[in-house]
Amino acid sequence: MQVKLLRKIRSQKKLLIGLAILVLALIGFLFTRANKAEVKKTFVSPVRQEIAETLEISGTVDALQKARLRFIAGGKVTYLSAQEGDTIKKWQTIASIDKAALQKTLQKDLNLYMQERWDWESRIDDTKYRWLDDAEQLAKDKAQWDLENKVIDVEVQDITLQNTNLTAPFAGILTHSPITSTGTQLLGSDYFELVDPTTLVFVGRVDEADVAKISEGLVAKIRLDAFEGETFTTSVEFVSFASSETADGTVYSVRFPLQAVSDAVRFRLGMNGDATIELAKSENALTLPINATRIRNDKTYVDVLTTNNQTEEREITTDKQTDYLVEILSGLSENDQVLLPE
Repeated sequence: MQVKLLRKIRSQKKLLIGLAILVLALIGFLFTRANKAEVKKTFVSPVRQEIAETLEISGTVDALQKARLRFIAGGKVTYLSAQEGDTIKKWQTIASIDKAALQKTLQKDLNLYMQERWDWESRIDDTKYRWLDDAEQLAKDKAQWDLENKVIDVEVQDITLQNTNLTAPFAGILTHSPITSTGTQLLGSDYFELVDPTTLVFVGRVDEADVAKISEGLVAKIRLDAFEGETFTTSVEFVSFASSETADGTVYSVRFPLQAVSDAVRFRLGMNGDATIELAKSENALTLPINATRIRNDKTYVDVLTTNNQTEEREITTDKQTDYLVEILSGLSENDQVLLPE
């Protein structure tokens, strides 16, 4: 009797478990179907509009005409005509150094030259009419070289004396001066820096993978960090033939003139920014959001809505593209509805 009762209880448990599983499966099916019903597909049609393929590079403001001016030798400054930031005229004397010490040094070199010359002429008189052995010939050659070196010393000192005035080779702005007053001793390494502000350019750096896309005359827009929200229209003026190595790899310099920009006077050397170069442009191109396309085996595909409200995969050909759009050359028309992935 007890055995039959136990069997009956077990049978009822299995029935309840089966019913529970069935209910859960039904709930899951209904939930999934409801979710699928809620998914709404989005379709877009190709649109005709202007599309421009661009390349963005970073760079800084520089000047084509700038110079670091130094005295050949150091000296005490006796004349100073400008301070850092002043406007300089062409051939203006910026600074002069004391000539007195240089003149004394020149006189000393002249005396040493005369002494060497007398020694040389005495040697010539002594050996003019006799044969010289190897040792005497070597000594004579050394004396000749010593005399020539003294001549060079005098010439160099004379050049130094003639260059005690530092003049500007072109008009510009004095952007660096090692001194602020006369009476200061300058070293040979001290320099004045002169920059012509009418030759300002924006110099960008382009990776070797993109340099072949750039040519002179391409329109570009410059954005500088110092002028947020502003753009300055210019064009590619020069692409360097030689490369340079950076931490990011091999790059080439691309130059954009800024002197034609109306607000060029606002620019300063070293300002950072970006240049957006317009590589190519189509005025009335058939375009599509780029995220509606996918690439497989070097071919481009989209999903197009059919007449029975289904989608079919279609191969298309493309050309120019931006971060958001792609130009359609074939495979689609303005009447097509293309699936836009979520």
